[in-house]
Amino acid sequence: MTKGLKQKYISSAFLLLLSTVVIKVISAVYKIPLTNYIGATGRGYFSVAYNLYMPIHAITMGAFPIALTKLVSTYNAKGESNKILALKRASRKLFFLVGFVGLVIMLAAAKPYTSIVSSPNSIYTIIALAPCVFFSCLGASRRAYAEGFLDMKPTAVSQTVEALFKMVFGLLFARMSMNYFYNIYVQTGCVFNEVVSNEQEALLFIYPITSAFAMLGGTLGDFISYVFLVIYDKINYNGVCKDKVQVKQAYAKLIGFSCALVGATAIQSFSGFIDNSSIQYFLSLCNADVLGKQYAVSSQEVLSYVFGIYAVDLDFKNLIPSFVMALGITAVPAVSASYEGGQGDFSSLLTSIFKYTAILSVLGGVLMALFPSELLGVLYGKNNPDIVTNGRELLFWFGVTALPCSFASTTVFCSQSLGFAKESIPSFIVSALARVGVNYLLITNNDINIIGTAFSNFIGFLIIMAWNMCIICKKTNAKIDLVKVLVKPVCCGVFTYFAVNFVKQNVFPFNNSIVFLVINVSFCLLLFITLQFLTKSITLSELKRLK
Repeated sequence: MTKGLKQKYISSAFLLLLSTVVIKVISAVYKIPLTNYIGATGRGYFSVAYNLYMPIHAITMGAFPIALTKLVSTYNAKGESNKILALKRASRKLFFLVGFVGLVIMLAAAKPYTSIVSSPNSIYTIIALAPCVFFSCLGASRRAYAEGFLDMKPTAVSQTVEALFKMVFGLLFARMSMNYFYNIYVQTGCVFNEVVSNEQEALLFIYPITSAFAMLGGTLGDFISYVFLVIYDKINYNGVCKDKVQVKQAYAKLIGFSCALVGATAIQSFSGFIDNSSIQYFLSLCNADVLGKQYAVSSQEVLSYVFGIYAVDLDFKNLIPSFVMALGITAVPAVSASYEGGQGDFSSLLTSIFKYTAILSVLGGVLMALFPSELLGVLYGKNNPDIVTNGRELLFWFGVTALPCSFASTTVFCSQSLGFAKESIPSFIVSALARVGVNYLLITNNDINIIGTAFSNFIGFLIIMAWNMCIICKKTNAKIDLVKVLVKPVCCGVFTYFAVNFVKQNVFPFNNSIVFLVINVSFCLLLFITLQFLTKSITLSELKRLK
């Protein structure tokens, strides 16, 4: 592996990490007031909509962009510029068709799906979310093309623009719709021409519509992000292939390479869909009266409420994979170029990618495990203290089990970029079966209920992680240094947890003080990073490559 390729990989990944931090800050600013508007019940509607959206989005955004990035990277390593231009033109048509089909599927599936999961009011949110599939696909064709050159600027900027406008329009539409319908209730005692007896009943009518309007802001954010990508593409990648024969060949090549990825991504997405659906179903098998007493919510609303608590905690849990995703996305062209182009020590590149993935995953998990009440309290303690009380235990276990949940995505990206998508398919099937089995055993237990999702996720993603690492090593003969990749980061994480927990309890207890929270978090970060240098997991020479 040449120093230039590794340096470009680290720099590109660092750029995506920075943009991800900005995006997550924007997302938090968006979700905090939104949750305060609609509560945990309203967030339940959001979750149902995204459960349908994510499998469709994952297939369209997971398979085809990876294929395009992989092929552009391969041809660029070989200096075949004509084939690259042909791919660009072919991808525009393919991504348009895929996006349109995804949009139609989501609209067609909205009513049947909401009936299956017993959440008919979620249909409005699903309809508002559906166009995001189309605009995401159109934008993905331009992002993936640039990523093939390890140019992550359009990805970083477009995702930031999307998050920013999603926040602006989402909160604006949510507030306007809430104020409008609530004022009608105050003035007339009716909502949508239905007489309601109290405020709580009125809100149950208003929340689904407010959620849909908030989701519409996300659709507008996707559209504006796409406009930016069109402009960036015309300025930086304006070349066009006029050879129709080459374009047809590129189209066939793109579809051919995507087929295995589509199969793997479809099964991966379907397994995630089954997992989420099983959570809702097995939760419904619990005794509603017992859950109602446990969460201090009426038995009629408790299932939506508990799933809403799960959704709130999932926001924090998904932060870690979101940061780690930058390493996975950047790994596609870097791994492809190194393996296909024979650029030096391929094993060293894989070890570096996996090592940084583990370090970020462990650090995120330690922070969540140490500060579950504090994190929830800072964001929701004032307006929704029940979320803090009922969500902290699940968030703690999400932190403890974070490593494989984040690590798995990077191994999948690397496996698929090397052309081993078919070989990874069984891992998703086995993972899905394992997760559903664990969900059944744990969630149906009234005392455990939603906490069981942390353990089912841990086992399921551990299977995917180990399976794909074995595939990569077996197929490429790569030798990954597991001491650097797993042993050192995990040991540093365990030591950091117990050391900071001691300081937190005996020296700087939280006591609702933001200052003490900042001190404890800063100590945690400083200690963990120091341990990385002491164990030589990170070296100064690696940091210099960011320049």
